[in-house]
Amino acid sequence: MTFDTLTMIAVAGELQELAGARVQRVIQPSREEIVLSLYHCGEEHSLLLSAHPHYARVHLTRQRCRRPEQPPPFCMLLRKYLTGAQIGAFSQPHLERILILRFEEHEGMPAVKLIAEIMGRRSNIVLVDGKGIILGAIKTATLEQNPRRAVMPGLPYAEVPPQRKLDPTAVERDSLSKAMLPLLVQGMIPEEALLKAVCGISPLAAREAVYRSSWNDEAPMGSIERLSSVLRELFSGSGAEGAFLIPELNIYAPYPLTHIQHSPMQRFSQMNELLDRFYAKLARAEEKEKLQGQLRSRVNRRKSRLEQKLEGLEKELRQAGEADRYRIYGETLLTYGAMVDRGAAEATLPHLYQPEERITIPLDPSLNAAGNARKYFRRYRKVSNSRKHLKGQISMIHDELAYCRELLYAIEQGNLSSLAEIREELVESGYMKPHPKESLRRKKKQRREKPRPLSFKASSGNTILVGLNNRQNDYLTFKIAAGRDTWLHVQGLPGSHVIIKGASETAAESDLEEAALLAAYYSRGRDLPAVAVDYTEVRHLRRAPGGKPGFVLYNRYQTITVNPRGEKLKQLLQQHIPEN
Repeated sequence: MTFDTLTMIAVAGELQELAGARVQRVIQPSREEIVLSLYHCGEEHSLLLSAHPHYARVHLTRQRCRRPEQPPPFCMLLRKYLTGAQIGAFSQPHLERILILRFEEHEGMPAVKLIAEIMGRRSNIVLVDGKGIILGAIKTATLEQNPRRAVMPGLPYAEVPPQRKLDPTAVERDSLSKAMLPLLVQGMIPEEALLKAVCGISPLAAREAVYRSSWNDEAPMGSIERLSSVLRELFSGSGAEGAFLIPELNIYAPYPLTHIQHSPMQRFSQMNELLDRFYAKLARAEEKEKLQGQLRSRVNRRKSRLEQKLEGLEKELRQAGEADRYRIYGETLLTYGAMVDRGAAEATLPHLYQPEERITIPLDPSLNAAGNARKYFRRYRKVSNSRKHLKGQISMIHDELAYCRELLYAIEQGNLSSLAEIREELVESGYMKPHPKESLRRKKKQRREKPRPLSFKASSGNTILVGLNNRQNDYLTFKIAAGRDTWLHVQGLPGSHVIIKGASETAAESDLEEAALLAAYYSRGRDLPAVAVDYTEVRHLRRAPGGKPGFVLYNRYQTITVNPRGEKLKQLLQQHIPEN
């Protein structure tokens, strides 16, 4: 993954068609991204400029952008100067990863330039007036923070210092050999030497150029001559060959990557299209990972507290086990009260139930034998009652710990849509607090959207539905399924509810096996060679006490054992029915 000079050349070349476009809206969907909504020749286009430290880039996008309720100050500044303005030209300084958008005067506003500097962690988006004075930037830096190049409103815009290297668009053999040969003699590989010697080339482009030159370590001069020709060809025709992506390696380029021969390569007609799809996928993956981390943290925090509470309750329950001893003390004191001296601190008496033994009973010297007996009986009743309460509390905690384990499994296996549903479930369960501004929007979304379980087509033609989280499981089992439909779930492990729909009577053996395979696959037992799956009719299910979504009780069931690592499951997964 590298947005290098050649990529910028390709993007800038494709954007030339939008010269003359007018800015309709300016959106800042995140702290480091700006989206310009452009109108050109009767069509709308969205241009994304990102100064993200890892995903800095510029390209047209078709992705829907989130509009913050309160636009940041830089967004408001851009709206002031750019809304309604026309783009006079797109330009790129020679061999730099910089795109300059020149806006013409309009409605009393002066001509300005928006400069996108795509330079990794130092990426920035800067608004500059006609005199070269900075009006604002998405990232500011004082002289103390960056003595070489301050970026603050009111200061003159300082151009990025050029690299003192060879120009690949006009490099000749002699100049290239003079720059590279000393580095090769020092032991550098050709790719590293090329990076040191030539301006505007990335490691990926260096590997491709060396490969195309058919580099021969035994004849470096001939290799360098071919390499200089390859460089001029790469930089003169960037973007002309299309755009190429290798998904397996997460790399792209505006030229065929011939040095990578064992990974499938996708070709796009335009670099903007490739970048939009590539970074949209990365953004979804990053959003998913971030949401998974948040949900996992909340559930683990709750799980840890429950485990600590359980440890304390079990300790109390062990102590409550002394209730029978208090009862025996009381009964013994009533039976042998005449043998107890008044004012004694303890008494050693025959054991009521083991006459051959004697027991020593601690006493309150201020009470007689009957008074001490009553005291032990009161303690016995109190401890007995607390033991019942403790057992109930422990049972509830065990149920909630099982719920947490179900949640953690669903979080690890969920897609972005499923994770959003899990987040709503955690808010409803009190594990997370809703953002005040999101409450109304969440309620409207809940009314509009229903859970969407996975759907598969069985070999018999019937439909098999699979829930991906507790909310989907609950909706699937108690809303979608009919009483005679067959319900499946792995035995004793977190996993999905699976429903066989469409069967006119008892589910066929083939349907049961396929549904059981899906239940095993979408469970914690996915990697086991044999998984037991319970199945029963939906009418035999009932909700578990406590109201936790997705938790059911059943006692009439049968069990089937399947291997989720077999070839049959792979064929079944291909029968997934996409959502409408």
